Amino acid sequence: DVFYTAEQWQQIKSHAPGPLIDLLDFLYLTGCRPKEARTLESNHIHGDLVIFPADESKGETDARVIFLSEEGKAILAKLMKEVECGPLFRNSRGRPWTKDAIKCRLTRISKKVGFRVIAYGARHSFATNALTRGVDPVSLAHLMGHRDTAMVSRVYTHVAKNHKFLLQQAKNAVAED
Repeated sequence: DVFYTAEQWQQIKSHAPGPLIDLLDFLYLTGCRPKEARTLESNHIHGDLVIFPADESKGETDARVIFLSEEGKAILAKLMKEVECGPLFRNSRGRPWTKDAIKCRLTRISKKVGFRVIAYGARHSFATNALTRGVDPVSLAHLMGHRDTAMVSRVYTHVAKNHKFLLQQAKNAVAED
């Protein structure tokens, strides 16, 4: 149940070392799973899409498609110029990020910013921001790699804590056209 406000996100980024910023921004911009970002290679990129074949996706039954914004495409274009083969997201030593290395860096950032910072927080923030900006739950579920809206309803319900948003939604519910 972790998600970050825009202000918190800027705090996090201000304490992130160089290569970690690209990884975190990519998570925040796409809502992809941290493992997907860690294992993303240039052969997965197809224009505006990142496509993991079924055998490389979480459920291993269907391909996983990540839809890229211009900012997400720019991050990947930059990394493809720097990395010849293998995972695109690399640490300052040029090695692919590991789950533990990311966790260690984010634990250090957590101590500096005074709140818990986790990689999945970027994914949750993507979902929460999408919902408050009017993206429908069905589309969001597909953007995040879910088959239906059940996960969106259960996990990404941070909008319930956004009273200003809910007040506007209540007004929208009874507004006459």
